[in-house]
Amino acid sequence: WKWFYYAPNTYKELKLARMRKEGKHIPEEIKPEEPITIKDCLVGQNYFYSLFELVTVVLAPYLLIHFFLTPLPWLAVGDYMGVGSTMYWNAVKNLFLAELLTNVHGFIAVVTNHAGDDMYRFRRPCRPFSGSFYLRQVLASVDYQMGTDLVDFMHGWLNYQIEHHMWPQLSMLSYQKSAPLVQEICQRYGVPYVKHNVFWRLKKTVDIMVGNASMRWFPEPYEQLYLEKDAVAERAAMKSE
Repeated sequence: WKWFYYAPNTYKELKLARMRKEGKHIPEEIKPEEPITIKDCLVGQNYFYSLFELVTVVLAPYLLIHFFLTPLPWLAVGDYMGVGSTMYWNAVKNLFLAELLTNVHGFIAVVTNHAGDDMYRFRRPCRPFSGSFYLRQVLASVDYQMGTDLVDFMHGWLNYQIEHHMWPQLSMLSYQKSAPLVQEICQRYGVPYVKHNVFWRLKKTVDIMVGNASMRWFPEPYEQLYLEKDAVAERAAMKSE
């Protein structure tokens, strides 16, 4: 998952940020919000970079450094202990196994808390840290079981996705403290605050993947209304400065 989806799209966001910073024009037919897949690179449908660039800049360096260069000291240790390259290749095998397990854990802990028939999609972008922004983080994210250091550690602290997307700069401990406050505010104003078991979210994600369910569209009139309110609030804030 990290190799075939997360890495290509993270690199796309990096390229997109550089293009915007340099003032480069993005063609109207290109939709930056759409995900990039390895298939897009193979058939030449990726506007932002080629398959060769993805492999040489992103994938191959990580493969070489992480799996083959990092455990090189074990060659010296093995030679000193008289076991040859056995320790080195055992380290390589363990790194590949760890990569497989972290991919599974990452998919279950990250993908599933943004997918399901109770999650909302939106048609238009909103301004960062606007009213619409904070509302969307709640409506398009899910929290898992939480509240203790042990439970949070077992989730890799990825069980606070709502709070993480609202305040990405906060520390992990701050998420633990803020979650009850966010949940109380949502209950007060009737905003759905979804918190489920991770395996129940996995089922909901699979239902989306195989076409048995679809994510919800946020009502368009309200989406437009909230964006207009954001614009009014932004203009008022600029005038006050």
